[in-house]
Amino acid sequence: GHVNRPCTVEEEMSIPLKELIQIHAGDVIGGWDNLLAIIPGGSSTPLIPKHVCEDVLMDFDGLVAAQTSLGTAAIIVMNKQTDVIKAIARLIEFYKHESCGQCTPCREGINWMNKIIHR
Repeated sequence: GHVNRPCTVEEEMSIPLKELIQIHAGDVIGGWDNLLAIIPGGSSTPLIPKHVCEDVLMDFDGLVAAQTSLGTAAIIVMNKQTDVIKAIARLIEFYKHESCGQCTPCREGINWMNKIIHR
């Protein structure tokens, strides 16, 4: 994502998300005030806006309270220059290509999401 030092890191549970990004990734490109949103648990988890990112903890309970989840804990940072619709469309394309098509939510849902996002 839009950080100064992209990295892979293993950290203790319950570290504040903001602290995790600032310490390990060197902050958001353009500074924390340039943050738009973060996908905290990999591409299949809901994004959270900046005001939620300020205080949320990187653990199961903290992220569920923020209406998202820990998932794979692969954090995606989006700064204010991000077109969120285009970013989501790109994730949909990824899942459209990578889905095995065995389960109905993927087989049908990805195609419906793709149609909706491209209206």
